[in-house]
Amino acid sequence: MASGSIAKRLSSVGAENTEENRRWYRQLLFTADSRVDNCIGGVILFHETLYQKTDDGRPFPQVIRGKGALVGIKEASLNLNAINRCPLARPWALTFSYGRALQASALKAWAGKKDNTKAAQEEYVKRALVGPCHLLGDTVGWGT
Repeated sequence: MASGSIAKRLSSVGAENTEENRRWYRQLLFTADSRVDNCIGGVILFHETLYQKTDDGRPFPQVIRGKGALVGIKEASLNLNAINRCPLARPWALTFSYGRALQASALKAWAGKKDNTKAAQEEYVKRALVGPCHLLGDTVGWGT
């Protein structure tokens, strides 16, 4: 997420745009449980994110690759094309709109509060699991 983009997202839930809040929010997405591993083929990172780490010291790119996803830097169109060529079995193409939608409910659930991390991760997982179904026309569960 570019600094301008994440600043808007954090502001939308009343969270201050600090490096720690940006890192924490990214961490909650990148460390969501393994149910999302087959749903996320790649992540395009903002430069800052390449150097951020989880609380236990693992660099974010390592965490993402450990889940089987490609990691790219914010050269958006080139990386988005590479992610869409990833050999994961999936019936949809990744778009920036899909990425924003995937994060929206997690961001709202998190609201800038560390105590809300688990709830935010559950929202993220839920959207990741139903997103492909929605794109195929199965809307059961999407609005819940």
